[in-house]
Amino acid sequence: MEGVFKQCPNGHYYQGATCPYCKTGNNNAGASTTLKTEVFVGGSEVPTELGNGSDEAKTIAIGGPQTVVSGARDEGFAPPPNRTVFGDEIEIIETPNGTRIEKKSYRSSRKLVGWLVTYSHDAMGVDYKLYEGRNTMGHDVDCNITVNDPVMSGKHATILFQDNIYYLRDEFSTHGTSVNDEKMKPDSSMEIKDGDVILLGKTKFKFRASL
Repeated sequence: MEGVFKQCPNGHYYQGATCPYCKTGNNNAGASTTLKTEVFVGGSEVPTELGNGSDEAKTIAIGGPQTVVSGARDEGFAPPPNRTVFGDEIEIIETPNGTRIEKKSYRSSRKLVGWLVTYSHDAMGVDYKLYEGRNTMGHDVDCNITVNDPVMSGKHATILFQDNIYYLRDEFSTHGTSVNDEKMKPDSSMEIKDGDVILLGKTKFKFRASL
């Protein structure tokens, strides 16, 4: 009868022979409803009906550091410092002006060819990996090797590994680059050997070759 409503076991009010809100094979009232779940971080799960014609349930995480919609990860997600995510390392870089920046160090597809080791800023020592090809160094976070040294230029120097030879190049740095206490000319390059001591700004590195 027109104007008379029935209620299905899922709580929907409807007119007609079957509940139009319940999605089932035969669409009879009393069958289960397809739901999606919205997960609110720090709160509770709130079931919400999918519109008619939806094929499956899905989960949406809302309000947390990571948002997942139908399996797609929000690119704004920032893991905690010093966590490894699929081979990528997250590190906190403190710039010379005191700003702390998260830097993601992608697992390199280039061959490891050496290291720089320094004790200038940490008595326990810090090492930096060098890879085949170009390795830029300075206090800019865009460099391959970022060092919190205000005397370093943003892009201070480059180490290039090519044809089994290691080259060091000064990139017109303000305070210059020295190798074994000998200062390089601005925008000049030279071959370096295992055990050489390199000074960039106030940071002294020992160069170690792996090949």
